[in-house]
Amino acid sequence: MLQSVITAIGTLLIIVVILFLTYICTKYIGNRMSLGGYGGQNARYISIVDRVLVGQESSVALVKVSGRMFLLGITGENVNMLTELTEDELTEIPAPVNGNYAGTAFKDVIERLKDRKK
Repeated sequence: MLQSVITAIGTLLIIVVILFLTYICTKYIGNRMSLGGYGGQNARYISIVDRVLVGQESSVALVKVSGRMFLLGITGENVNMLTELTEDELTEIPAPVNGNYAGTAFKDVIERLKDRKK
């Protein structure tokens, strides 16, 4: 009985240590991979103005290089320049009232599914 309790406590302790190390590694890698680690704060000529995910492995990014603005299409395999923009062509999109575009739509879908079951 005592042997099984010690084994359980040891196993639990190992799991806690593994989770802690995973947290530390993820935090370190996340900080290094963020804009601050690779090109954000250290970049003097290039900055990412905005980025929007459009698929699982694809996004559109607005990049400023030495005062010029470029719209880039980014996928897992390559990066393509879509167009060059000027500051005048940019229009800021107002933030949604509830702070979440997808939240309302998801709620509507769930409500429709509930109504369908009745």
